[in-house]
Amino acid sequence: MNNLQHRGISTGFDFLSQEAGFGIIQTLVEYDESHSYGRTFTVGVLNTLLVSSLGIALATVLGFLVGIARLSANWLLARAASVFIETFRNIPLLLQIFFWYFAVLAALPHPRQSLAFGDMIFLNLRGLYLPQPAIEQGLVPVLASVVVAIVTALVVRAKIQQRRLRTGQGTTAMPWLLVGILVGIPLVVWHFSGATLSVELPQLRGFNFRGGITIIPELGALLLALTIYTAAFIAEVVRAGLFPSVFSCLYSRVKIFVFALNSRRHFSSFFVCDLFQD
Repeated sequence: MNNLQHRGISTGFDFLSQEAGFGIIQTLVEYDESHSYGRTFTVGVLNTLLVSSLGIALATVLGFLVGIARLSANWLLARAASVFIETFRNIPLLLQIFFWYFAVLAALPHPRQSLAFGDMIFLNLRGLYLPQPAIEQGLVPVLASVVVAIVTALVVRAKIQQRRLRTGQGTTAMPWLLVGILVGIPLVVWHFSGATLSVELPQLRGFNFRGGITIIPELGALLLALTIYTAAFIAEVVRAGLFPSVFSCLYSRVKIFVFALNSRRHFSSFFVCDLFQD
């Protein structure tokens, strides 16, 4: 500490209240150059949570599908899944980020020549532009009813499972009952609350798009690389988990087939013996 003080180097967390003096492109909260380093830290944490949550969801879905495809009876589909896993699992994540950012996203057209999908989604050199739903005051009860519907569906599902374990009797209508709860409650609240939903579409103004949700190329490259890289490992976990089940199923079928052949052979021998005895 004496050496730091002698050289005029201060320690502690007082710097968090100082002005940062630099900007950040992707922010989930209000931020500019005049905000403090503490605000910068908050922006970084929120961006990390955003990338992590989106990456976990997308990688789980993609990895599950690729893992099932790896065990497919279709030779082409199984080989394609195997190539996907062995390729992206063995390429370092940093190289994949560079590939998606410099080789793929950097080759996209300029905003005026954007790739349009239904005049609602636009993809260009500066990012991906999506419609943004405008949450109005009347939507608060609807959003609350969605949470209530999810909790109610989970409680009903747990009660039905407990009843099935206790009595051995289940219900075939449980999927429809859960769908009715998840969809019915929000629809009823929507009808009586008079809520309205408006969507803000991205529009080309000048040299760039304005409005909607913008996914910048940096976020897109990071999200693509994390999703594909992690999905390759998830696919192997799914394949390893499903392979014993598939193997045991095939083994059971072979045993049944062998038993059927032996039974038929024994029946034929008995029939022949009866003929000779007669």
